[in-house]
Amino acid sequence: MIAEENRLLQIRSTKVKFTANFTMLVVGSGGILSFGLIPLAGTAINRHIKRQKQVEADLVNSEKKLKLWVGELEERNNEISQLAEFSNVLQACFTQDEAYTALSELVSPLFPNTSGGVFLISESKTLVEPVATWGDDYAYFNLFTPTECWALRRGRPYFLKDAQSHLHCQHLHPPLKGQTLCVPMMAQGEALGILHLIAFETEQLTSTKQLLANTVAEHIAIALANLKLRETLKNQSIRDPLTSLFNRRYMEESLEREVKRAERKGQAFGLIMLDVDHFKRFNDTFGHEAGDIVLRELGQLFKNMIRGSDIACRYGGEEFMLLLPEASLQITQLRAEQIRIGAKHLNLQHRRQTLGAVSLSLGVASFPRHGNTTETLIRAADAALYQAKATGRDLVVVAE
Repeated sequence: MIAEENRLLQIRSTKVKFTANFTMLVVGSGGILSFGLIPLAGTAINRHIKRQKQVEADLVNSEKKLKLWVGELEERNNEISQLAEFSNVLQACFTQDEAYTALSELVSPLFPNTSGGVFLISESKTLVEPVATWGDDYAYFNLFTPTECWALRRGRPYFLKDAQSHLHCQHLHPPLKGQTLCVPMMAQGEALGILHLIAFETEQLTSTKQLLANTVAEHIAIALANLKLRETLKNQSIRDPLTSLFNRRYMEESLEREVKRAERKGQAFGLIMLDVDHFKRFNDTFGHEAGDIVLRELGQLFKNMIRGSDIACRYGGEEFMLLLPEASLQITQLRAEQIRIGAKHLNLQHRRQTLGAVSLSLGVASFPRHGNTTETLIRAADAALYQAKATGRDLVVVAE
């Protein structure tokens, strides 16, 4: 045990001496080593400075990219917000005309510093006409044919980056400036028209803006197609398919509204009931198609001879009714006489055969003189019509 302890003490003593000698050697040669390390230290410092500068430059570039990215993100968020509002307003529109008015104000903020328009193809498919425009340049917004637009020809967007290009749409009239974009508006595989944009400043119609234009065109196409369908269904429910006049149900609802309005404002209005004299003669002599021609042409005559605020309806068979808001008895009687004379001047033909003159019997009633409810007014006008028939036809009779 004692021998082992002595051996360990000797080993520890040897280590201590070695450590002391090594330390003296290092200290003694310190100056020499220092002179040798100075150039190496300078090189390391320069490398460190360069690396630090590169890091700082990278940070500056990263900061710029971050700011640019944040700016683009804010712009996209703003566009999404505007697009959502745009879509909500379009969906809230009741008629196509209301949507056209809204488009002029809604699309412009999405494409700053541009002029533009929404163009629709006519029912005849022969013309494309503007229904909404915005911006300062109106020279481009004229009627044109579908074949004059590359976007409509190809069924996809057409972007003209260089105004000097010879391959521009023919509906763009020189001198051309800046960039133009035509985006077809498609609904259920059918082209409804185009969204047209003109930018006079360089790089306004970026690829991002072009994608936005595609989205906007899709929203417009869907909204207008839905409105057109809604109006078509509504017209089918309130219109007579043969004459395109309003039907009996719509007339009775309108008459009810007019009675309340006239009572509230203390105004008069006129009501005319009329019937085609000897209508059966047209069917028996020339066939039912001839009878349809008579009714259809009379419907067109009524629409041409009444005001925009007046309402004409096919009441049933060959019987019609006209509602004249804010019209006195004298004016209503005069209008009835004009219609009677107008019908006699119709020149109707069917299969190269002249159908002959059309005569009408008409009964006139006035609110509140001849009644202050829909039932009493209709009864009064109908009684006057019956009297005209009994008196000899081709006549206007005022209710008693």
